[in-house]
Amino acid sequence: MDSITHSQRTITIGYGPGYAGNKIWNSLRSTLIIPTEIDSAITALRFNPALLLLDQHLIQEQELSTWRAQFAHALLLCTETMDLDADLILSDNLPYKQTCKLLEMACHHWVAKSVDSTRTQQQETSFRYLKKLADISIALSSEDDLMKLLRRILEEGQNIACCDAASLFLIHEVNDGKRELVFKLTQNDSMDFPFEEMHFPLDETSIVGYVASTDTELIIPDAYAVPAQMPYQFNRSFDRQTGYRTRSIFAIPLADKNNEVIGVLQFINRKKARSLKVTDEASALAHTLPFDSEINILLQALASQAGIAIENTILHSDIKALFEGFVNASVAAIEQRDPTTSGHSFRVADFCVNLAQAISRSNVSHLKHIKFSESEIRELKYAALLHDFGKVGVRESVLVKEKKLSPGNLDNIYLRILLAQERLCSQALNTQLAIYREGGRPSVSELQSIELQLNDDIRRLNAFYDAIKAANEPSITKQENREILDRINRYREQQHERNLAIITAEEFELLSIPKGSLSALERTEIESHVVHTQNFLNHIPWTKELQNVPRIAGAHHEKLDGSGYPHGISGDQIPLPSKIMTICDIYDALTASDRPYKPAMQRDWALDILREEAQRNLLDTDLVQVFIEARVFATIDSSHYGSPDGLPGISNHPCHPTSHDHSDQIH
Repeated sequence: MDSITHSQRTITIGYGPGYAGNKIWNSLRSTLIIPTEIDSAITALRFNPALLLLDQHLIQEQELSTWRAQFAHALLLCTETMDLDADLILSDNLPYKQTCKLLEMACHHWVAKSVDSTRTQQQETSFRYLKKLADISIALSSEDDLMKLLRRILEEGQNIACCDAASLFLIHEVNDGKRELVFKLTQNDSMDFPFEEMHFPLDETSIVGYVASTDTELIIPDAYAVPAQMPYQFNRSFDRQTGYRTRSIFAIPLADKNNEVIGVLQFINRKKARSLKVTDEASALAHTLPFDSEINILLQALASQAGIAIENTILHSDIKALFEGFVNASVAAIEQRDPTTSGHSFRVADFCVNLAQAISRSNVSHLKHIKFSESEIRELKYAALLHDFGKVGVRESVLVKEKKLSPGNLDNIYLRILLAQERLCSQALNTQLAIYREGGRPSVSELQSIELQLNDDIRRLNAFYDAIKAANEPSITKQENREILDRINRYREQQHERNLAIITAEEFELLSIPKGSLSALERTEIESHVVHTQNFLNHIPWTKELQNVPRIAGAHHEKLDGSGYPHGISGDQIPLPSKIMTICDIYDALTASDRPYKPAMQRDWALDILREEAQRNLLDTDLVQVFIEARVFATIDSSHYGSPDGLPGISNHPCHPTSHDHSDQIH
C-alpha cells in the first residue's frame, strides 16, 4: 500500500453486510484505509466510501445505476456471480492474497483518479478565475464614469470573495500639500443605509489609514479582536449605530502605474454563501469565514487592475475637463472679440444636442433609422461650440462693423459738409463784397437772391447728410435713396480750381451696398471665418470619436442646393450634423436679442423663415419639421446665456443669414 500511504489520503472501503465476516478487513485496516460495513444507501452517504463492494442486500435496495449516480467519484466492486457491470469484479470466494492485491490496485487506481480529478478541477478553477479576471479587466478598462467604475470594482470583489460588504477609499490631495482619505463608496448585502461621502485624516490609527500609509495588506479574522498593541484599531461606531457585526476583514492598497498608493479596497465578512445575511452577532459568528490565501490572491489581482483602472478613469476625466475648459476658453475668446453675440455658440450647441436627440425619437420618414450615439452627440456639441472660432482670423473692423461706413468715415463726411457750408457762406459774402467794390450798391432783391441761394445750398447739403445717414443703415437701399446717392456722388464744390466731393468713391461704393452693411470684399472676409474655423480645428489631435468635428463645423454654412459656402457642396455631401447645425445657427441668429443691427425676431416669424428656406431646398425639410414639432426652439427658454465679463459691443454676426429674401427684415 505504498502508493496509498504516499498519497496521504484517507480511503474508506465500504462493503455490504454479506461480506462482514471476511477476515480481510482486519488485515487492510490502517491509519489511511478504513474498511466500513455499509448496510444501506443512507449509511453509504454518511461515510462516502472511495471503494464500495456491493452485495445482494445493497443491490436489492437500489439498482447499480442508482448507486453509480449517487457515488460517481467512487469505484464500484462486486463478485463474479452477481453479474453486474461494476468497475472491478472479485472472486466469490475472496481468496486472501489475491483479494488484497486487487483491493490495493483498486485503491491505487482511485487515488490516481482522485488526483487527476483534483488536478483537472484545479485547472478548471484556475482557468475560470483567469477568465473572470480577464473579463473584469476588460470591463474596468472600458468604463469611463468614476462612480460606475467604483461600483463595478466592489461588485466584482464581493463576487470573488463571497463577502457581505465592501468599501472603497481614495486618497485626496489637499491644497496645503496634505493628504486625506475620502470614503467614496460602500456596498452591503445585508442592510440598506444612507451613504454620504466622508473625509478622514490619513494616518495609521485606522485600518484603512494604516493600509494606505504603509502600503500593506491587512488580513483580520475578527475586527473586534485586534491586539491592543497594534497602531490601528477597528472603529465600531457603524456597528453600534446599525446593530451590524463586522468580523473578518481584508484590506488591500490600490496602486497606480508608478506603484504609488491611491486608495484602499476593504472587504468585510466573507460568507459561506452570498445569499446569507449578516444582521447581528449571532449571524456573523455563524455565517462568516476568514479570508484565505486563495481568495486573497484573486482580490490582489482585482486590486491591481482596479488601481490602474481608477487612475486611467481619473486621468480621462481630467483630460475631459481640461478639454472642456479649452473649448469654453476658446468660445470666450471668440465672444470677447464680438461681445454682443455672447451666448450664441452655447445656444447653438444646446439647440443641436436637443435636435439630435429629438431626431433619434422621431418617426419622420427618412429619419426613422437615425439614432445618434452619445459620442456622436458629443461630437456635434463640440463642433457647434467651436463653429465660429474662425472669427479670430477676421479683422475686428469688419467683424464688429455695425453700419456700412465706419464711425470715422461718417464723421469725416459730416466735417466735409460743414466745411462745404462754410465755404458757401464765404462765397456768398465774397459775392456781396465784390458788388460793393465795384462801386455799386446791391439791391434788396440781389441780396435776397444771394441769401436764398445760400440757404438752398445749405439745406441741400443737410439733406445730403440725412440721406447719407439713412443709406448708412444696413437695410435694403430703396430706389429714392439710390437716386439721391447718385446726386451726392456727382456733387462737386469748386474751390481754387479744384472739384471737391462730399464723399469719396470708396464711401459711395459702401453706401451703395444693396443690403446689409458689408461690401463684397468684407462679406468674403466674413465668410472666410468658416475656412479659418476648419483649418484651426484640423490642427487639434482629436480622438477617434471626435475626429469629424472639423468637417461638421466647416460645413455649417452649406446649403442643400449648393449655394452655400465655403465649398458649395450640396445634398448628401453635407454631413447630417452640419445640416442640424445650420438650422440651429440660423434660428438663433434670427431670434437673438443681442444684435445691435436688428431687433430680435418673433419666434413664429423665424420658424416661418425656416419653413420657407426648406421649401426653397436650402434646408433639410424633415430636420426643420422635427425642430418645430419637437419644440427644439424652446430649449433655451429657461437658461441664461450671459456675455463673458459683461463686455458691451456691436457686431455683424458672421453666421447672420443673408442668403434668403428676408434680409431686409432681419437686419
